[in-house]
Amino acid sequence: MDIEQFDLERGQSLWENVVELNLSESGVHPLSLRELGEMGLDLEAVLDQPLVYVQTNGTPELRAGIAQHYPGAGTDDIEVTNGTAEANFLVCHALLQPGDRVLFEAPNYLQVAGLARSLGAEVNTFSLRHEADWEPDWDAFERGLAAGPKLVYLSHPNNPCGKVLGEEAIARVAEQVDAAGAWLVADEVYRGAEHDGSPAPSFWGRGERVVVTSGLSKSYGLPGARIGWLVGPRQLVDDCWLRHDYSTIAPGALSDRIARFAVVRENQARLQARARSYMVPNRDRVDAWAGDLDGLVRYREPQAGAYAFVELAFPCDTVAFCNELRERHGVLVVPGAWMGMEGYLRLGLGSPAAELEAGLDHISSEIRRVAEETARAIGSESR
Repeated sequence: MDIEQFDLERGQSLWENVVELNLSESGVHPLSLRELGEMGLDLEAVLDQPLVYVQTNGTPELRAGIAQHYPGAGTDDIEVTNGTAEANFLVCHALLQPGDRVLFEAPNYLQVAGLARSLGAEVNTFSLRHEADWEPDWDAFERGLAAGPKLVYLSHPNNPCGKVLGEEAIARVAEQVDAAGAWLVADEVYRGAEHDGSPAPSFWGRGERVVVTSGLSKSYGLPGARIGWLVGPRQLVDDCWLRHDYSTIAPGALSDRIARFAVVRENQARLQARARSYMVPNRDRVDAWAGDLDGLVRYREPQAGAYAFVELAFPCDTVAFCNELRERHGVLVVPGAWMGMEGYLRLGLGSPAAELEAGLDHISSEIRRVAEETARAIGSESR
Protein backbone atom coordinates (compact mmCIF):
# COMPACT_ATOMS: atom_id res chain seq x y z
CA MET A 1 0.00 0.00 0.00
CA ASP A 2 1.53 3.29 -1.13
CA ILE A 3 0.72 6.37 0.92
CA GLU A 4 1.55 10.00 0.31
CA GLN A 5 3.37 12.16 2.83
CA PHE A 6 0.99 14.00 5.16
CA ASP A 7 2.56 17.43 4.73
CA LEU A 8 0.73 19.15 7.58
CA GLU A 9 1.64 16.58 10.21
CA ARG A 10 5.20 16.19 8.98
CA GLY A 11 5.75 19.94 8.88
CA GLN A 12 4.38 20.49 12.36
CA SER A 13 6.31 17.54 13.76
CA LEU A 14 9.59 18.85 12.36
CA TRP A 15 9.22 22.44 13.46
CA GLU A 16 6.62 23.05 16.19
CA ASN A 17 8.96 22.25 19.07
CA VAL A 18 11.95 24.20 17.75
CA VAL A 19 10.55 27.51 16.45
CA GLU A 20 10.41 30.58 18.64
CA LEU A 21 6.68 31.15 18.05
CA ASN A 22 4.38 28.28 17.13
CA LEU A 23 1.11 29.58 15.68
CA SER A 24 0.39 26.41 13.72
CA GLU A 25 -1.74 24.63 16.33
CA SER A 26 -5.48 24.24 15.94
CA GLY A 27 -6.12 23.63 19.64
CA VAL A 28 -5.64 25.74 22.75
CA HIS A 29 -2.60 25.91 25.01
CA PRO A 30 -2.58 22.44 26.65
CA LEU A 31 -3.18 21.78 30.32
CA SER A 32 -0.74 20.10 32.66
CA LEU A 33 -1.55 17.29 35.09
CA ARG A 34 -1.10 19.81 37.90
CA GLU A 35 -3.79 22.06 36.39
CA LEU A 36 -6.11 19.09 36.02
CA GLY A 37 -5.45 18.29 39.68
CA GLU A 38 -6.45 21.83 40.60
CA MET A 39 -9.70 21.22 38.70
CA GLY A 40 -10.40 18.08 40.71
CA LEU A 41 -8.60 15.19 39.02
CA ASP A 42 -7.48 12.74 41.73
CA LEU A 43 -3.72 12.81 41.14
CA GLU A 44 -3.11 10.19 43.82
CA ALA A 45 -5.34 7.79 41.90
CA VAL A 46 -3.40 8.62 38.74
CA LEU A 47 -0.12 7.86 40.54
CA ASP A 48 -1.52 4.55 41.74
CA GLN A 49 -2.84 3.53 38.30
CA PRO A 50 -1.12 0.30 37.19
CA LEU A 51 0.35 0.73 33.70
CA VAL A 52 -1.63 -2.17 32.29
CA TYR A 53 -3.28 -2.82 28.96
CA VAL A 54 -6.81 -1.52 29.33
CA GLN A 55 -9.62 -3.06 27.29
CA THR A 56 -8.61 -2.44 23.70
CA ASN A 57 -11.76 -0.46 22.78
CA GLY A 58 -11.50 1.65 25.96
CA THR A 59 -12.64 0.91 29.48
CA PRO A 60 -16.40 0.46 29.94
CA GLU A 61 -16.34 3.44 32.34
CA LEU A 62 -14.87 5.78 29.72
CA ARG A 63 -17.13 4.54 26.93
CA ALA A 64 -20.16 5.04 29.18
CA GLY A 65 -19.00 8.58 29.94
CA ILE A 66 -18.59 9.38 26.24
CA ALA A 67 -21.95 7.81 25.34
CA GLN A 68 -23.74 10.33 27.59
CA HIS A 69 -22.85 13.02 25.04
CA TYR A 70 -24.57 11.17 22.17
CA PRO A 71 -28.30 10.68 22.77
CA GLY A 72 -29.37 7.12 22.09
CA ALA A 73 -25.83 5.73 22.02
CA GLY A 74 -24.80 2.95 24.37
CA THR A 75 -21.44 1.85 25.68
CA ASP A 76 -21.01 -0.66 22.85
CA ASP A 77 -21.62 2.01 20.21
CA ILE A 78 -18.34 3.72 21.21
CA GLU A 79 -14.78 2.83 20.23
CA VAL A 80 -12.02 4.68 22.13
CA THR A 81 -8.91 5.34 20.02
CA ASN A 82 -5.52 7.00 20.21
CA GLY A 83 -6.69 10.42 19.11
CA THR A 84 -9.37 11.36 16.59
CA ALA A 85 -6.86 10.62 13.84
CA GLU A 86 -6.92 6.91 14.70
CA ALA A 87 -10.72 6.96 14.77
CA ASN A 88 -10.75 8.38 11.22
CA PHE A 89 -8.12 5.83 10.17
CA LEU A 90 -10.11 2.88 11.47
CA VAL A 91 -13.34 4.07 9.84
CA CYS A 92 -11.64 4.45 6.46
CA HIS A 93 -9.97 1.06 6.78
CA ALA A 94 -13.27 -0.58 7.69
CA LEU A 95 -15.34 1.02 4.91
CA LEU A 96 -13.17 1.64 1.86
CA GLN A 97 -12.09 -0.76 -0.88
CA PRO A 98 -10.15 -0.14 -4.11
CA GLY A 99 -12.40 1.54 -6.65
CA ASP A 100 -14.70 3.19 -4.09
CA ARG A 101 -15.37 6.92 -4.29
CA VAL A 102 -15.06 9.46 -1.47
CA LEU A 103 -16.65 12.92 -1.44
CA PHE A 104 -14.45 15.20 0.64
CA GLU A 105 -15.16 18.70 1.97
CA ALA A 106 -12.52 21.38 1.31
CA PRO A 107 -10.81 23.21 2.89
CA ASN A 108 -10.10 20.61 5.53
CA TYR A 109 -7.65 18.51 7.49
CA LEU A 110 -6.40 16.28 4.68
CA GLN A 111 -5.93 13.01 6.58
CA VAL A 112 -8.99 11.18 5.22
CA ALA A 113 -8.28 12.24 1.62
CA GLY A 114 -4.77 10.81 1.81
CA LEU A 115 -5.93 7.64 3.53
CA ALA A 116 -8.68 7.09 0.98
CA ARG A 117 -6.25 7.37 -1.94
CA SER A 118 -3.85 4.95 -0.24
CA LEU A 119 -6.71 2.43 0.02
CA GLY A 120 -7.38 2.71 -3.71
CA ALA A 121 -10.38 5.05 -3.54
CA GLU A 122 -11.04 7.99 -5.83
CA VAL A 123 -11.40 11.31 -3.97
CA ASN A 124 -13.63 14.12 -5.26
CA THR A 125 -14.22 17.38 -3.41
CA PHE A 126 -16.89 19.95 -2.77
CA SER A 127 -15.94 23.34 -1.38
CA LEU A 128 -17.04 25.69 1.31
CA ARG A 129 -17.11 29.08 -0.37
CA HIS A 130 -15.43 32.07 1.23
CA GLU A 131 -17.58 34.50 -0.75
CA ALA A 132 -20.74 32.80 0.59
CA ASP A 133 -19.74 32.99 4.27
CA TRP A 134 -18.23 29.50 3.97
CA GLU A 135 -21.53 27.84 3.07
CA PRO A 136 -21.18 24.67 0.95
CA ASP A 137 -21.17 24.83 -2.82
CA TRP A 138 -24.41 22.87 -3.04
CA ASP A 139 -24.17 22.30 -6.78
CA ALA A 140 -20.74 20.68 -6.38
CA PHE A 141 -22.00 18.70 -3.39
CA GLU A 142 -24.92 17.29 -5.34
CA ARG A 143 -22.73 16.49 -8.36
CA GLY A 144 -20.37 14.65 -6.03
CA LEU A 145 -23.23 12.61 -4.58
CA ALA A 146 -24.48 11.78 -8.08
CA ALA A 147 -21.10 10.11 -8.76
CA GLY A 148 -21.95 7.44 -6.16
CA PRO A 149 -19.51 7.88 -3.25
CA LYS A 150 -19.17 5.17 -0.61
CA LEU A 151 -18.20 7.75 2.01
CA VAL A 152 -18.72 11.49 2.50
CA TYR A 153 -16.35 13.23 4.92
CA LEU A 154 -16.56 16.66 6.53
CA SER A 155 -15.31 18.38 9.65
CA HIS A 156 -17.84 20.27 11.73
CA PRO A 157 -17.12 22.87 12.96
CA ASN A 158 -14.83 23.13 9.99
CA ASN A 159 -11.06 23.09 10.26
CA PRO A 160 -9.62 25.52 9.10
CA CYS A 161 -12.30 28.16 8.40
CA GLY A 162 -14.28 27.77 11.65
CA LYS A 163 -17.66 27.50 9.92
CA VAL A 164 -20.61 26.19 11.95
CA LEU A 165 -23.40 24.98 9.70
CA GLY A 166 -26.96 25.84 10.62
CA GLU A 167 -29.61 23.24 11.33
CA GLU A 168 -31.09 23.54 7.84
CA ALA A 169 -27.72 22.92 6.16
CA ILE A 170 -26.91 19.99 8.44
CA ALA A 171 -30.27 18.37 7.74
CA ARG A 172 -29.77 18.91 4.00
CA VAL A 173 -26.35 17.24 4.06
CA ALA A 174 -27.54 14.30 6.15
CA GLU A 175 -30.70 13.70 4.12
CA GLN A 176 -28.96 13.87 0.75
CA VAL A 177 -26.08 11.62 1.82
CA ASP A 178 -28.59 9.11 3.19
CA ALA A 179 -30.63 9.21 -0.02
CA ALA A 180 -27.43 8.54 -1.98
CA GLY A 181 -26.78 5.41 0.11
CA ALA A 182 -23.40 6.69 1.32
CA TRP A 183 -21.76 6.70 4.73
CA LEU A 184 -21.43 10.13 6.35
CA VAL A 185 -18.33 10.58 8.51
CA ALA A 186 -18.48 13.79 10.55
CA ASP A 187 -15.27 14.71 12.34
CA GLU A 188 -16.59 16.76 15.27
CA VAL A 189 -13.35 17.17 17.23
CA TYR A 190 -13.90 20.97 17.27
CA ARG A 191 -17.43 20.69 18.61
CA GLY A 192 -17.35 22.45 21.97
CA ALA A 193 -14.92 25.07 20.63
CA GLU A 194 -17.67 27.44 19.46
CA HIS A 195 -16.79 31.03 20.31
CA ASP A 196 -20.26 31.92 21.57
CA GLY A 197 -20.43 28.88 23.86
CA SER A 198 -23.42 27.36 22.05
CA PRO A 199 -22.65 23.80 20.90
CA ALA A 200 -22.86 23.31 17.16
CA PRO A 201 -25.57 20.89 16.04
CA SER A 202 -24.18 17.37 15.74
CA PHE A 203 -24.59 14.98 12.84
CA TRP A 204 -25.09 12.15 15.33
CA GLY A 205 -28.42 10.37 15.02
CA ARG A 206 -29.26 11.71 11.55
CA GLY A 207 -29.15 8.41 9.70
CA GLU A 208 -28.29 4.73 9.87
CA ARG A 209 -24.92 5.26 8.17
CA VAL A 210 -23.67 8.23 10.21
CA VAL A 211 -20.35 8.00 12.06
CA VAL A 212 -19.07 10.76 14.34
CA THR A 213 -15.43 11.01 15.40
CA SER A 214 -14.07 13.27 18.12
CA GLY A 215 -11.59 13.49 20.98
CA LEU A 216 -9.86 15.47 23.71
CA SER A 217 -7.28 17.32 21.61
CA LYS A 218 -9.07 20.56 20.75
CA SER A 219 -11.86 22.04 22.89
CA TYR A 220 -10.64 20.07 25.93
CA GLY A 221 -7.04 21.27 25.63
CA LEU A 222 -5.63 17.76 26.16
CA PRO A 223 -3.87 16.78 22.91
CA GLY A 224 -1.12 14.87 24.69
CA ALA A 225 -3.62 12.52 26.30
CA ARG A 226 -4.13 11.04 22.81
CA ILE A 227 -7.72 10.02 23.42
CA GLY A 228 -10.26 10.03 20.63
CA TRP A 229 -13.37 8.05 19.83
CA LEU A 230 -15.88 7.11 17.20
CA VAL A 231 -19.58 6.55 17.65
CA GLY A 232 -21.65 4.76 15.05
CA PRO A 233 -23.70 1.70 14.13
CA ARG A 234 -22.77 -1.33 16.23
CA GLN A 235 -21.50 -3.47 13.34
CA LEU A 236 -19.19 -0.73 12.07
CA VAL A 237 -17.91 -0.08 15.59
CA ASP A 238 -17.15 -3.80 15.92
CA ASP A 239 -15.35 -3.74 12.56
CA CYS A 240 -13.23 -0.82 13.78
CA TRP A 241 -12.46 -2.61 17.06
CA LEU A 242 -11.26 -5.59 15.02
CA ARG A 243 -8.78 -3.33 13.23
CA HIS A 244 -7.81 -1.51 16.41
CA ASP A 245 -6.48 -4.80 17.79
CA TYR A 246 -4.08 -4.80 14.84
CA SER A 247 -2.96 -1.17 15.16
CA THR A 248 -2.26 0.46 18.52
CA ILE A 249 -4.04 -2.30 20.48
CA ALA A 250 -5.29 -0.13 23.37
CA PRO A 251 -5.46 3.42 24.65
CA GLY A 252 -2.96 4.26 27.40
CA ALA A 253 -4.09 3.43 30.92
CA LEU A 254 -3.19 6.90 32.25
CA SER A 255 -4.89 8.57 29.30
CA ASP A 256 -8.05 6.53 29.81
CA ARG A 257 -8.19 7.65 33.45
CA ILE A 258 -7.66 11.31 32.53
CA ALA A 259 -10.36 11.04 29.87
CA ARG A 260 -12.87 9.61 32.33
CA PHE A 261 -12.45 12.84 34.32
CA ALA A 262 -12.56 15.13 31.27
CA VAL A 263 -15.81 13.82 29.77
CA VAL A 264 -17.84 14.33 32.94
CA ARG A 265 -20.25 17.10 31.90
CA GLU A 266 -19.22 19.54 34.63
CA ASN A 267 -15.53 19.06 33.85
CA GLN A 268 -16.13 19.24 30.11
CA ALA A 269 -17.88 22.59 30.58
CA ARG A 270 -14.96 24.00 32.58
CA LEU A 271 -12.38 22.79 30.07
CA GLN A 272 -14.30 24.26 27.16
CA ALA A 273 -14.79 27.56 28.99
CA ARG A 274 -11.02 27.66 29.46
CA ALA A 275 -10.60 27.11 25.71
CA ARG A 276 -12.89 30.07 24.95
CA SER A 277 -10.82 32.25 27.28
CA TYR A 278 -7.97 31.82 24.79
CA MET A 279 -9.89 31.73 21.52
CA VAL A 280 -12.23 34.70 21.79
CA PRO A 281 -9.76 37.43 22.86
CA ASN A 282 -7.22 36.11 20.34
CA ARG A 283 -9.85 36.11 17.60
CA ASP A 284 -10.46 39.77 18.35
CA ARG A 285 -6.71 40.42 18.17
CA VAL A 286 -6.58 38.82 14.72
CA ASP A 287 -9.62 40.86 13.64
CA ALA A 288 -7.78 44.08 14.51
CA TRP A 289 -4.53 42.84 12.96
CA ALA A 290 -6.21 41.95 9.65
CA GLY A 291 -7.88 45.36 9.53
CA ASP A 292 -4.50 47.08 9.86
CA LEU A 293 -2.99 45.35 6.82
CA ASP A 294 -4.35 47.81 4.24
CA GLY A 295 -6.29 45.26 2.22
CA LEU A 296 -3.42 42.78 1.91
CA VAL A 297 -5.54 40.03 3.50
CA ARG A 298 -9.19 38.99 3.29
CA TYR A 299 -10.67 37.34 6.32
CA ARG A 300 -13.97 36.09 7.72
CA GLU A 301 -14.13 35.77 11.48
CA PRO A 302 -14.40 32.10 12.52
CA GLN A 303 -17.38 30.91 14.53
CA ALA A 304 -15.45 28.11 16.20
CA GLY A 305 -12.00 26.61 16.62
CA ALA A 306 -8.65 27.92 17.78
CA TYR A 307 -7.63 29.17 14.33
CA ALA A 308 -8.22 31.90 11.78
CA PHE A 309 -8.10 31.22 8.03
CA VAL A 310 -6.72 34.30 6.33
CA GLU A 311 -6.64 34.79 2.56
CA LEU A 312 -3.69 36.66 1.05
CA ALA A 313 -4.89 39.30 -1.40
CA PHE A 314 -1.96 38.74 -3.80
CA PRO A 315 -0.71 35.65 -5.68
CA CYS A 316 1.41 33.55 -3.36
CA ASP A 317 2.90 30.09 -2.98
CA THR A 318 1.86 29.64 0.64
CA VAL A 319 4.27 26.77 1.34
CA ALA A 320 7.17 28.94 0.25
CA PHE A 321 5.75 31.88 2.22
CA CYS A 322 5.51 29.83 5.41
CA ASN A 323 9.00 28.41 4.96
CA GLU A 324 10.43 31.91 4.64
CA LEU A 325 8.37 33.14 7.60
CA ARG A 326 9.84 30.35 9.73
CA GLU A 327 13.40 30.89 8.51
CA ARG A 328 13.36 34.70 8.71
CA HIS A 329 11.25 35.20 11.82
CA GLY A 330 11.03 31.89 13.71
CA VAL A 331 7.23 31.79 13.34
CA LEU A 332 5.34 28.64 12.30
CA VAL A 333 1.92 28.84 10.64
CA VAL A 334 0.09 26.45 8.31
CA PRO A 335 -0.01 27.12 4.55
CA GLY A 336 -3.42 26.89 2.95
CA ALA A 337 -2.02 24.41 0.43
CA TRP A 338 -1.76 21.92 3.32
CA MET A 339 -5.48 22.40 4.04
CA GLY A 340 -6.65 21.92 0.47
CA MET A 341 -6.99 25.62 -0.41
CA GLU A 342 -4.00 27.55 -1.76
CA GLY A 343 -3.70 31.28 -1.09
CA TYR A 344 -4.56 31.13 2.63
CA LEU A 345 -2.76 30.92 5.97
CA ARG A 346 -4.10 29.18 9.06
CA LEU A 347 -3.12 31.04 12.21
CA GLY A 348 -3.60 29.49 15.65
CA LEU A 349 -5.77 31.32 18.21
CA GLY A 350 -4.88 29.07 21.13
CA SER A 351 -1.58 30.59 22.24
CA PRO A 352 -1.00 32.97 25.15
CA ALA A 353 -1.79 36.52 24.02
CA ALA A 354 1.81 37.78 24.08
CA GLU A 355 2.95 34.96 21.81
CA LEU A 356 0.16 35.60 19.33
CA GLU A 357 0.81 39.34 19.21
CA ALA A 358 4.54 38.84 18.67
CA GLY A 359 3.82 36.32 15.91
CA LEU A 360 1.32 38.62 14.19
CA ASP A 361 3.92 41.41 14.06
CA HIS A 362 6.34 39.09 12.25
CA ILE A 363 3.62 37.82 9.90
CA SER A 364 2.69 41.43 9.02
CA SER A 365 6.30 42.18 8.11
CA GLU A 366 6.51 39.12 5.88
CA ILE A 367 3.15 39.82 4.20
CA ARG A 368 4.19 43.37 3.38
CA ARG A 369 7.58 42.25 2.06
CA VAL A 370 6.17 39.51 -0.18
CA ALA A 371 3.31 41.72 -1.39
CA GLU A 372 5.78 44.44 -2.43
CA GLU A 373 8.00 41.91 -4.24
CA THR A 374 4.98 40.42 -5.99
CA ALA A 375 3.74 43.84 -7.09
CA ARG A 376 7.17 44.73 -8.49
CA ALA A 377 7.36 41.42 -10.36
CA ILE A 378 3.89 41.87 -11.85
CA GLY A 379 4.75 45.43 -12.84
CA SER A 380 7.95 44.31 -14.51
CA GLU A 381 6.15 41.62 -16.50
CA SER A 382 3.50 44.08 -17.69
CA ARG A 383 6.05 46.52 -19.13
